[in-house]
Amino acid sequence: MGDEHTGSAIIKLAKSEVLKTVAYALLRQAYGLAAQQTPDVRQGINFYDEVRRFEINLIRQALLYTSGKQTAAARLLNLNATTLHSKMNLYGIESPFAGGIGEPLRDISAHPERARAGQHASERRRER
Repeated sequence: MGDEHTGSAIIKLAKSEVLKTVAYALLRQAYGLAAQQTPDVRQGINFYDEVRRFEINLIRQALLYTSGKQTAAARLLNLNATTLHSKMNLYGIESPFAGGIGEPLRDISAHPERARAGQHASERRRER
């Protein structure tokens, strides 16, 4: 009977891990963290746009990993919590757990003033 309980416990644990893996995969996909595309530098890229995209992706991954806990995400990223919060505001990032299921997350493209504020100073000078 002891082996039966052990086997049952192992099966429950395995099912739990599979469900957790599937749930995180779905959240990553819904939160825009699916396969990353490598920029083709031969065609020219905007360095600051790529850095911005990289930062957004790192922040989203950290928030997803910490179930939306900003302090824990900041710790993972080796940032001050206030720095993380400022970057989240700048890029229009919300916690993946902030809204209800099916509610769209804000996108930086919907906030051009935030996108512009995220530009590096030298990039803003070139626009003038």
